[in-house]
Amino acid sequence: MKKINESFTCINCHQNITQADKTCRNHCPYCFVSLHVDWDIPWDRNTDCWWTMYPIDYQTKHWSIKILFQCSKCGKQHWNKRSLDDQVDQLNKLIEIYKPFFF
Repeated sequence: MKKINESFTCINCHQNITQADKTCRNHCPYCFVSLHVDWDIPWDRNTDCWWTMYPIDYQTKHWSIKILFQCSKCGKQHWNKRSLDDQVDQLNKLIEIYKPFFF
C-alpha cells in the first residue's frame, strides 16, 4: 500500500493545507471537506468519482475520534481518524450544516 501525504488547497474553504505530521491527511482540518479519490482502501486512487466528501457523523472511543464522510455525488461512505490538528470544536456545527444535504 502506497501512502500519500501531500499538501493541498482545500476545494471548499480554499485554505492551504500542509502535510500531516503522523499520518496521511485526507480532509481539511478547518471545514473537514475532502475529495473522493479512493475506493476500497486508503490511497488506492481507484475511483473515477473525484467529487466532494463531507462529514456527516463522528464517534469518540477511547479518546480517539473517527469521522464518517459521505460523497456528495455517489453516496460512498467511509470512516477516517481525525488528524491531530483538526479543529474538532467546529465538527458538530459543520455536520449540522452538511448533513441535511444527504438525508
